[in-house]
Amino acid sequence: MRVTITGSDGLIGGILRSGLSDRFEPRWLSRSDADLMDLAALERGFAGSDAVVLLAANADNNASWDQLLDANVIGAYNAFEAARRAGVARVVFASSNHAVGMHMCDDDRFADAAHPAEVTPDAQVMPDSLYGASKAWGEAVARLYAEQHGIAAVCLRIGWLTKDGRPPSSTDMRSEPPHVARRAPGMWLSHRDCLSLVEAALAADVTFAIVNGVSDNAGRWFSLDEGRRKLGWQPVDGTPEWR
Repeated sequence: MRVTITGSDGLIGGILRSGLSDRFEPRWLSRSDADLMDLAALERGFAGSDAVVLLAANADNNASWDQLLDANVIGAYNAFEAARRAGVARVVFASSNHAVGMHMCDDDRFADAAHPAEVTPDAQVMPDSLYGASKAWGEAVARLYAEQHGIAAVCLRIGWLTKDGRPPSSTDMRSEPPHVARRAPGMWLSHRDCLSLVEAALAADVTFAIVNGVSDNAGRWFSLDEGRRKLGWQPVDGTPEWR
C-alpha cells in the first residue's frame, strides 16, 4: 500500500518512521514539502497514493483560535479535498482525546475509580479546548468525505503519547489538578500501540470509524471495543494500577 504521511517530522511521524511495516510504501511529507494551506501542493503530494495519514496539525492544546485556524480548520478541509482530487481511497485522521476531554471532569463517570464508565466514540462530543473543538471539526469533515465522496476515513482519538514512550509517572502529574492527576494516566498510549493502531486503520475493511487510541491501562476510561471490532486492533501495553 502506497501511503503518504503528513506531519512526518512530528512525534507520531517518528514512531511510524522507526517501525512501519514493509506492507506499506511510505512517502513522508513535512511542512516544507507541502503546507496545509496549499491545496495544490497537497494534491501533488498525495498523487499516486492509496492512503494518506493526516498527522500535520497544530498540536498545542492551549493554542488560540488564530493559531488553530490555518492548520487545524482550513488545513483539515484542504487535506481531505486534496485526497479526493488525487483519487486517494483512504484517509487516517489523527484526532485527539481532547475532542471529548470534558468527560474527564464528570465525577459520576469516575464513581468507581478502578472501573470508570467508558467513553465510546459515539458519546457526546465534549471538547476541552479550541484545539479539541478543531479535532471534532476534522472528524466531521472526515465523515462528510466518507459519505459524499466514498473516501474510507478512520479517525483516531489519540490518547497521551509521551516523548520517551514510557508510561506517565507521579512526577509528571505533580503540577496537575487532583482530578487530572488521577484520571489522565488512563489515557496513555504506548509507541508500540500507536504504531499498530495506525497500521490497523490503514488495513481494516471499514468505510468510516472513530476509534479511541489508548493502551489497555488500569483506570482506563476510553472504550477499546470499537478498535477491536472495527479495526481488529488490540493494544498490548498498559499502565499498572495508578495510586
